[in-house]
Amino acid sequence: MHLSFDVIFVGGGPASLAGAILLKRLAKKDPVLSGIAVAVIEKAPNLGDQSLSGATFDARALEELIPNFRELDPPIGPKIKHESLSFLTERRRIPIPIVPPPLSNRGKYLMSLAEFVKWLGKQAEREGVEIFTGEAADELLFDARGAVNGVRLKGKGFDKDGKPKPNVLPPTDVGARVVVLGEGARGHLTKRLIAAKGLDAGCIPQGYAVGLKELWEVSEGKFRKGTVINTMGYPLSLDTFGGSFIYHVRDRLVAIGLVVGLDYKNPMLHPFELLQRFKAHPFVAHTLEGARLVSYGAKTIAEGGWYAMPRAYGDGFVIIGEAAGVLDAMKLKGIDLAMKSGMLAAETICEALAADDTSAKRLAAYEERLRKSWVGAAMRRARNFHQGFHNGLVRGTICAALQFLTGGRGLTDRIQVEEDALCMLKLAQIGSPKEMPFAPDGRITFDKLSCVFASGTKHAEDQPCHLKIDDISICNGRCKVEYGNPCQRFCPANVFEMIKEEDGEYRLHLNPANCLHCKSCDVKDPYRIVTWVPPEGGGGPNYKGM
Repeated sequence: MHLSFDVIFVGGGPASLAGAILLKRLAKKDPVLSGIAVAVIEKAPNLGDQSLSGATFDARALEELIPNFRELDPPIGPKIKHESLSFLTERRRIPIPIVPPPLSNRGKYLMSLAEFVKWLGKQAEREGVEIFTGEAADELLFDARGAVNGVRLKGKGFDKDGKPKPNVLPPTDVGARVVVLGEGARGHLTKRLIAAKGLDAGCIPQGYAVGLKELWEVSEGKFRKGTVINTMGYPLSLDTFGGSFIYHVRDRLVAIGLVVGLDYKNPMLHPFELLQRFKAHPFVAHTLEGARLVSYGAKTIAEGGWYAMPRAYGDGFVIIGEAAGVLDAMKLKGIDLAMKSGMLAAETICEALAADDTSAKRLAAYEERLRKSWVGAAMRRARNFHQGFHNGLVRGTICAALQFLTGGRGLTDRIQVEEDALCMLKLAQIGSPKEMPFAPDGRITFDKLSCVFASGTKHAEDQPCHLKIDDISICNGRCKVEYGNPCQRFCPANVFEMIKEEDGEYRLHLNPANCLHCKSCDVKDPYRIVTWVPPEGGGGPNYKGM
């Protein structure tokens, strides 16, 4: 090992940073542990650069972690004072008179997750946490017993063929007594570890949604500070789970977003274009008249809930935050839950280090803490929510109402569903596929490449491709015929493109430099032959203000 720490947190999000802060504080109270080395490893150039959420924020976990946080000038926006829920048709808005309690955000905060993560990172550094940015954790390391004992950082300076360039930096092994995986939804290390260790045995498949968000600067007269607007219906059909939001954050900045469940069935569905159509709706377009697009981004959201959570511990490791599936699917909220999961992991790890025992048996206390905490209570109340919408909005709404009344059970507890990759119908099953023409106006609606530019995405062009396709002949053959190459549509960044070649045939070409690291391709590909891995550290989107 070239470097070594007592504990490594992989991923620099709120779960990891909260866990690292509490771990250092707890260790300082123990003379034996006071000098432990704790590191956070983040692939983005700076903390927060690749952090994305809506975001409405419940400060419960933050108040537990930093009771005096208001004195430290956190980048938290206004409390939510006005909220509404509407159903949209193609041209009309139908207000719903009552916001259901699970959807209510009144009294919570609006904020930029990117800015909050930067601030939380400064608090971690004050506690003595070592933070390494621009470094992608590429592999987990194991000892002879099969216990996790470190990570391998991806090398830099290799060309597309994997050959070293003059500025090459080879991979680096970093040892640890405990590795904490806080990579967010569909983390690549977590995904491989779950498969290798069978951590999802007995679980229902994890369910995902893709969230797309744009940040706009609107005119003074259109801004309504502390206002949250949620919508259902258009542009989504009744058989597709999801919804849209409009958040009036601060300083005339308004967040416009769309969430689409990745269990959708129609191979012609195009989440990015649906977001653009949402903005063109008269109700939304009125707010955006004369406004300026500031930023754009996308991410997957782990919505499967309590029964989809894998075993979140093992020899030498724990899994926290959205990497472990920690999210309240009914409220579609998870920042506070993710932070608390990191804090509960810190308590468990501190005890394990004090006992000099980082075995699975010792670290199992983390899952027990999670189960007994307010995180567990929230997730149990929403344990069947996402699965209830598997067959559309109408049935899902009925299921959600019953679940709310029965504390999460509904008519059937532990609803069984297929994984998202298997939900898509073939073209032959939907009859004559229709793709609605879409023409962006360049003022309110845009094409993908314009939005990718707004995301600040940058990658070194001459590096190995970080999107692995097991058999591209399937893309150019079976998938073209059976599904119409849906990767062109479910990717929100124009990474996958079918291009007509000299022989007249359309073949798949990849544009990995456009990648937003959302991982929709890893989730939704119907043949499960696409795998997302991180590019060399430092590449990707730059979500300023998001």
